[in-house]
Amino acid sequence: MKTLHKVLVTAALTLPMVVRAGILGVNNSGSPHDFSGEAWNNNPADPSTVCGVCHTPHHADPTAGPLWNHTPTTASGFTMYANPVNGVGGAPGASIQFIPATQPNSSSLACLSCHDGTVAVNSYGGGVQGGSAVMIASSANLTKDLTHSHPISFTYDATLVSKDKWLYPTTTTVLTPVSGTFVSGNDMSINGFLLNGNNTVECSSCHDVHNQEGTPWDITQNPYLVKINGVDAQGNGSLLCRSCHNK
Repeated sequence: MKTLHKVLVTAALTLPMVVRAGILGVNNSGSPHDFSGEAWNNNPADPSTVCGVCHTPHHADPTAGPLWNHTPTTASGFTMYANPVNGVGGAPGASIQFIPATQPNSSSLACLSCHDGTVAVNSYGGGVQGGSAVMIASSANLTKDLTHSHPISFTYDATLVSKDKWLYPTTTTVLTPVSGTFVSGNDMSINGFLLNGNNTVECSSCHDVHNQEGTPWDITQNPYLVKINGVDAQGNGSLLCRSCHNK
């Protein structure tokens, strides 16, 4: 029995370790969504909060996201990625097969509550924390014109695959890098890993805000928290894109 125990312990110690960085990052290095050190993060109810900027255990907004605490964005006025209609409100030159959404779904609206540039990052818990509104800047501000970003909130299923020859079936296993930042999940199919199991493309299809199931935080290798980042055995990148697109 002692010999077997030693074998099991030795085997366990030699297994590769998966580092799950989390909001605080590896060794508290701090991911892009770690606001615990910000001067405005001084809500007396929970000073230097890690989770409270977005979530609260009580009195949450049930319409925006799980236990949502951040001020929601205005749920109207977005210009979605779509085929041009009379030259207006679409992606010029696009010829898409999916059915465009009129507005983002709730999970993407949760992301846009900071990233559309209309709501302060420090607007949570029922008001603006720290006195002055802090607005998101530079390329992180997607604005309400979403025609310049990857389309979101549309259904990616067998029906769409039958219409679009350049998409893989949702049962296809996603590509994994031989080197890069990547953490495997339980379901590595397109639908399970990228579409959250419900066949819809959202912000979270490509990015993992908590970088727990998607990919560990790495300021050099993966500053944008994309779920798949790196190269394959042939040295080719764009694995996230090529997991869905047969180009």
